[in-house]
Amino acid sequence: NMSINLDHPKLSGETTVQNAVTEVAAMVGENVKLRRGFMLSTTGHGVVSSYLHTCPQPGLGRIAGLITLEAEDSSASLDALKRVGSSIAMHIVAAKPLFLSKELVSAAALENERDVLRTQAESSGKPQMAIEKMVEGRLRKYFEDVVLLEQKYVVNDSTNIKTLLNDLSKEVGSKVTIGNFIRMEVGEGIESRPEETAKKEAMACAA
Repeated sequence: NMSINLDHPKLSGETTVQNAVTEVAAMVGENVKLRRGFMLSTTGHGVVSSYLHTCPQPGLGRIAGLITLEAEDSSASLDALKRVGSSIAMHIVAAKPLFLSKELVSAAALENERDVLRTQAESSGKPQMAIEKMVEGRLRKYFEDVVLLEQKYVVNDSTNIKTLLNDLSKEVGSKVTIGNFIRMEVGEGIESRPEETAKKEAMACAA
């Protein structure tokens, strides 16, 4: 765990993190607290792109997608990377990828999914060889659901993110790769207390 002093570092000029939190609180008229923070950076010639969903004010949103794109050639157009990066950041918000590539899918997640798919396939009563083929086929669908590079592009589902990157690489004349990505949503990871859940349900019924 890492703790930070909200009076440092400076965000821009004389604006501190604490000042920014105070400004947001005044803007939305609610008590605002900083619960989590993330940092993304590029290691070479690249960009950090972002997308905010449900934007009540400029720079504010309920869901955010962030991504870094890096080009091998330092002469590659950063404007093109920014354009595509913003589109992929929006895709991340909508598609909710869990892993960047198939190679980065955790062994635990992969084994758990195999077990689930094998149990489903065995209920068909087919021979073991056929069951294994069914599992592998459905595993490809799992990768398309949770792996960013394998996902169908939400703006054009006739292509996927890997192909989108290949097309961008051809456009700028240099191989472009994704360094990292983050999807975050306000309130995720916080469990509501029973009384809070009951209150929300009552308010929904009243509405």
